[in-house]
Amino acid sequence: MQHSLSTIRLCFSLALVTASALSFADQLVLSNGDTLNGTMQEKTEDQVFWLADNFGLLAIDKTRIATLNGAPLEAPSAPLFSNTYNGDLSFTGGYSSGNIKREDWDLDGDVEWRHGDFRHSSEINFESHSLDGSRPAEQYDLGYGVDWFFQDKWFWSNSLAWGANDDRSIDQFYSIGSAIGRQFWDSEITSLSAETGLLWISEDLTDQTSDRRLTWSWAADYRRMLGNKVEIFHRHGLLIALTDMSDSELNADIGLKVPVVENLFTELKLEWTYDNQPALGTRSSDSQLTIGVNYSW
Repeated sequence: MQHSLSTIRLCFSLALVTASALSFADQLVLSNGDTLNGTMQEKTEDQVFWLADNFGLLAIDKTRIATLNGAPLEAPSAPLFSNTYNGDLSFTGGYSSGNIKREDWDLDGDVEWRHGDFRHSSEINFESHSLDGSRPAEQYDLGYGVDWFFQDKWFWSNSLAWGANDDRSIDQFYSIGSAIGRQFWDSEITSLSAETGLLWISEDLTDQTSDRRLTWSWAADYRRMLGNKVEIFHRHGLLIALTDMSDSELNADIGLKVPVVENLFTELKLEWTYDNQPALGTRSSDSQLTIGVNYSW
């Protein structure tokens, strides 16, 4: 577990360092005449997060800013929520024969559409792995969620999911959850959201036993566009059973998308799962590094 955590932290740190290195230097002039050289990191409705060369990261109210690169700061950003439709579809496959016969297939897709105060999302995942002609170990899940923005950046999230996972001896599972979240920022360049709430999970295991539990959940989703439309992303979800605080599960994805042609990307992704009370005969930790093709619209 320590090794996997260290790997994730290292990858994320390298991604952030790369983001800083690829950013362009800017000049910010305050209304009192002070000049700050550095790089703009984020811009919210009321503030600019500025990485100054001499002072580090600063949160500056827009009312205190006179110019950015010699021009007035643009008008307040557009409303957080607008009607949009976008999605991603990625595919990874591999086949080898000879001394070792192996097949690996991985398909991921998600669609998000927004209308008014509501944000809908759906996702599908399918994986199949076999070695030396053995019966393929499969994993699949379908999910749907809807977020209601009852305030500017606060939302109420509700979700459903169904699927199975041979690698973790789960014959079938379903979950239903509700959470409160905050969309800290969301633009074409960067996005960050976090949410916490309750999730009910029902699992039917391959040994004919069942596991049903109410859990506390905490999840976060971050992405950032670097130079030349390279994008880094990080998602994680933590689940802790309310009836047994020692029963927990952590899922995390961290990756990099590099453009090939318009709307087509090469995706490098590390998927990591840790379950401290796995099904009998399975390990606590699973990790997978994939390189595939991603189509975004």
